[in-house]
Amino acid sequence: MLDTLQATQLQSAIVKAMYAATIESELDSEKAFEYITAADNKDTPLVNMLANYARYYSTNSIKLGGVKIPHLYPGDELNLQTAQDSDNGFSALEQALLRYIAAGLGVSYEQLSRDYSQVSYSSARASANESWRYFLGRRRFIAGRLATQMFSCWLEEALIRGVIRAPRARFSFWEARSSWSRSEWIGAGRMAIDGLKEVQEAVMRIEAGLSTYEKELAIMGEDYQEIFRQQVRESEERRTAGLSRPVWITDTYQQQIAASRQTEEEKRAT
Repeated sequence: MLDTLQATQLQSAIVKAMYAATIESELDSEKAFEYITAADNKDTPLVNMLANYARYYSTNSIKLGGVKIPHLYPGDELNLQTAQDSDNGFSALEQALLRYIAAGLGVSYEQLSRDYSQVSYSSARASANESWRYFLGRRRFIAGRLATQMFSCWLEEALIRGVIRAPRARFSFWEARSSWSRSEWIGAGRMAIDGLKEVQEAVMRIEAGLSTYEKELAIMGEDYQEIFRQQVRESEERRTAGLSRPVWITDTYQQQIAASRQTEEEKRAT
């Protein structure tokens, strides 16, 4: 329905903008029908009239400053055509249709239409979080479950072939298959609308003990263990190359020194 409406609206706009000007001629209905019905013959009043018009307009032209000014045939009028409002409420109707479609798909209007021109940071963040919660639920219910089943089949085959030796446990793999195959799958990260605000929010949650590095990096689509290992490698490479430590490492090191000194002073005081 929406594509048909868009095509019709585009066709209407093209038709309205097709003619820049029209010429009105004084011709009664009887003569007009007489000319039209005999238009197939070469020697007819209509053909002769059009030929006279063509000869007249080709020979009679006036230019003013390089601009051509037509001198019309007696009784003709030149009307300049301006394109009318081609929208005619189409934008509002299209937005209403897209909002209903977005609600049915479980996404926001901005994500479906890719139009973020009328939203603020708060409204964009709210709509993105609502859609993210929906996508996250679908990811766990469909993609995560399928990936876990595939991992379980791979793990079972690896145990049977002896590629992997399972550690001693109370229940074997076949007795507690779901527990042995339990996994957390990290998909694509959430889009950052304002990177600075979202990083500050994540840092505050971690420092307040309301979240962990694992959860915050999973939201970004990253594995916290890989990030930690990469930070260690980069830190060692910078030290080997004679480069200074990153700012966050220096601040952490100074905080640790200050905390250890405070602990020593408290011990001495007691």
